[in-house]
Amino acid sequence: MDVAVIGCGYVGLVTATCLASIGHTVRGVEKDQRKLAKLREGHCPIFEPGLASLMQEQIAAGNLSFGDSVREAIQEAEVVFLAVGTPPKPDGTVDMSFLEAAGREVCDALADAPPDYLITIVIKSTVPAGTNRKLYYYLRQHSTIEFQVVSNPEFLKEGSAVNDFLEPDRIVIGGESPEAFRVMRRLYDPLITSEDVFLTMNWESAELTKYAANAMLAARISFMNEMSILCDAYGADIEDIRKGIGSDSRIGPAFLRAGVGFGGSCFPKDVAALQHISASVGHENLFVGAIQRINGEQKRRFVERISAKLGRPLKDATIAVWGLAFKADTDDIRESPAIDVIRYLLEGEARVRAHDYKAMENMKQIFGDQVEWVNDPVACAAGADAVAVLTDWPQYNTLPFRKVSATMNQPVIFDGRNCLQRDVMRENGFQYYPIGRPALESPLRLRNGYRVAAAEK
Repeated sequence: MDVAVIGCGYVGLVTATCLASIGHTVRGVEKDQRKLAKLREGHCPIFEPGLASLMQEQIAAGNLSFGDSVREAIQEAEVVFLAVGTPPKPDGTVDMSFLEAAGREVCDALADAPPDYLITIVIKSTVPAGTNRKLYYYLRQHSTIEFQVVSNPEFLKEGSAVNDFLEPDRIVIGGESPEAFRVMRRLYDPLITSEDVFLTMNWESAELTKYAANAMLAARISFMNEMSILCDAYGADIEDIRKGIGSDSRIGPAFLRAGVGFGGSCFPKDVAALQHISASVGHENLFVGAIQRINGEQKRRFVERISAKLGRPLKDATIAVWGLAFKADTDDIRESPAIDVIRYLLEGEARVRAHDYKAMENMKQIFGDQVEWVNDPVACAAGADAVAVLTDWPQYNTLPFRKVSATMNQPVIFDGRNCLQRDVMRENGFQYYPIGRPALESPLRLRNGYRVAAAEK
């Protein structure tokens, strides 16, 4: 099929590339000229495992191309995806301006289409309930061609987006006609391993499914973070609890890991949006309100623990931050817990050094010279009073911790992702503070003149 994808950000680029890889002819539209130049040269503008090579293969095969003209991209398109950003406004509501502009541009471009030409317009962006219906009536009022509107929310996890797209556990299609479902069934046919994968419903159900999924996953994380507080208080281990409840088939093991808090482009934005969607119909959503509060408190609590356990005042202490991306295998810092943690540390007048394998350039846009940026994690920790681990990059587990310990001012690690190995920390003499797990505490070897009493543990 001939497909146009309007917007080549994270979702749009993955969608365009993967659709091309299953045999469709795809034209991507990107208005940012710098990004467009990279795409045309075969350079992937984002870090996502497997995406760059797949994109280059499809460009070379002639299945995938990029331009900046909506009119040209949809001339022969049977399906047009709208995959532009719907970012949060400062009050948490959804900024629909990019989607509205794209919708108007598509409508104008369709003025030249033959009146009997059927085109399917798909909203891939995450949008509030009622958006697809509004687009349908807008197009019906301003266009004379045959068209149908489909809601097709994405369920891509950064770090595994290509695999998530090509091996989906479900494809959600919201529409109002059998013909719309038929077109989308044909589009995704190579990916449908069973009829249970292809789910059809009305527009509003599909729109709310996206928000409900992310709110539920955020709730699981938040619940475990609340349980981690009890674990710290009673000496329990959150990992044992995770295994104990995750083995229950009614619960399952996914998204039950405690940590410094969730971030990324979806969870914080969608939870906030769901709260406003609820308010728009006069309902105070206590559930999602609690998720937001818990997530914010978890980051503040993490810095308070650093201050309490550091063995010296936070002011003028040097804290090395390992990890800036909101999760491993991405350079995405949107709503990353590292942003709030670094801000709290700077407010406490600590000196902050930072390292990340992919996200440092993005984080520099926020903090500039307020933070010292270090390309090597071992060098980042040298002379530091503590390390704060904020992203679960697996490479951090393979570092030479004997050298790290020897070069730090005091060997203290606060593990905000519970990703380091406890035995390795013990063997190399670290004070080690994970989330909701028993700490390793012993008299600190200080080099700055401060003293700390031997721990009771």
